[in-house]
Amino acid sequence: MKVIILSSGKGTRMMPLTENTPKPMLEVNGQSLLQNKIILCKDAGLTEININVAYKKNVIVDFIKASQENINIFDEGDEPLGTAQGIRNISKGFDDNFIVINSDIWTDYELKKLKDTDLNENLAHIILIKTPSYLKGDFDINDNKISVGTDYVFSGIGKYDKNLFENHKDKELGDILRAEEKIAFSIYDGVWMDVGTPERLEQIRQLEQGPK
Repeated sequence: MKVIILSSGKGTRMMPLTENTPKPMLEVNGQSLLQNKIILCKDAGLTEININVAYKKNVIVDFIKASQENINIFDEGDEPLGTAQGIRNISKGFDDNFIVINSDIWTDYELKKLKDTDLNENLAHIILIKTPSYLKGDFDINDNKISVGTDYVFSGIGKYDKNLFENHKDKELGDILRAEEKIAFSIYDGVWMDVGTPERLEQIRQLEQGPK
């Protein structure tokens, strides 16, 4: 199964850490956020890896080349296309369902669970997290269906039918997920953090170091 690791964002809120380094290449105790996602993918048997790049893309391209990993790189130019448009750009050549994971999260979620999940009649199956204090939330759950709300946040992890991105023309994935009715979900209560600020990056670094 193919997987896309979204890696083209600017990481504006991470300044000055991202002044010369794209956010996916920021490190947690010696391992970049991107490298961590590559490992999660490989652990799940997801070896057909695709990555989109834009901001400070040469840093990521050089890393992939040096790693000698068999990874497809999609250059979006100097400006990110938007999450949905980036996925659409890559998945137009796919023949089957695929997984997408954001590079700028930190989690121990096992992607094999999602890989083995059947979409049935749905166009997506997304992983939700109980909304942490530092985020506003994306969805509520009522009668086992999601609706726009604040109780749960989208984790940045999902499995998709390519038709979802053909049916909707939005540039951002979040807009599509809020509009589409055929969305299934699972709730994950393990390790997860949106690495959106320097403070959260430092929290993850301290967490991964463990007690001294």
